[in-house]
Amino acid sequence: MREGFIGITFRAVSNPYSEVPGWRYWPANALTLINLGSGALVCWWAASEFDLGWAPAEWLASLGWLDAWMELLGEDKRRVAGLIWLLVVWMFGQLCDVLDGAVARAMGAQGAQGAMLDSMADLVSSGLAPAFVGMALMMEWQATGGMPDGMASFTVLPLTVLMAAAWRLARFSRQAVQGPESEESNGDERFDFEGLPAPFAALFWAGLVWTWAQCPVVGCDGLWMLGMLGCTLLPLGMVSSLPQVGLKHWGQDKRWDAMRGVWLLIVGSVSVGLGPLGGVLALISYPLFGAIAHRLGTSK
Repeated sequence: MREGFIGITFRAVSNPYSEVPGWRYWPANALTLINLGSGALVCWWAASEFDLGWAPAEWLASLGWLDAWMELLGEDKRRVAGLIWLLVVWMFGQLCDVLDGAVARAMGAQGAQGAMLDSMADLVSSGLAPAFVGMALMMEWQATGGMPDGMASFTVLPLTVLMAAAWRLARFSRQAVQGPESEESNGDERFDFEGLPAPFAALFWAGLVWTWAQCPVVGCDGLWMLGMLGCTLLPLGMVSSLPQVGLKHWGQDKRWDAMRGVWLLIVGSVSVGLGPLGGVLALISYPLFGAIAHRLGTSK
């Protein structure tokens, strides 16, 4: 069983009498390892320099790719080019996380080891990486006056994301071993998982990086408040047992299809209208949508 984007679950169906060639496991495992490697790079860059965009830009420069990258972007600011490169690497890893479970199913190569490997990769790319990026961002905001005075100690709060991701993934791994009869679906097939999935943290903090990349070095003073949400409510949502709604059960219930469709239309409009900040707000609306859908579902 693998947990992919927005909590979509790919369950392993084992057959002790079937012989699966070892090579069939490698495509999915390679995608999982790419996710792990991208998360490790993001952690390294976030911890290497005070300016979050500087380390990835220096990495590109060491390979002789920086000028071509900046020309491709039409960007003359090293900081912004570095931040965008960090996002490209990070989101490529998240894309691999989306695909690895589907590839494993297509290859008939699902298994407990793949599920455990997926959880370990997510702990780095969706736990450690957002924690490091969050601390780097909050330190930048504090140093540039983007946070109120006296809040320097709050820059370590993003570590709560790592702790919550570890708890969430440990629970998921336990359920992967126990099988599909566990509480993950909360007894209702319309709800795909409990608590916010670990990749949600990566998407949330990546959204803040993208928003920060569009701001001047001194500016966007209100971002620290979104950062505080990412250090408090986001981890609480990850360790909670509240059912959340995924996007895989289309066509089973017209009422639920309508709610999913309306939500997607609203968040798409907000994202287009407000740009990167709209994307962050759209992500925040996801657990709210799950809570409202759960309330409506139980009152039906």
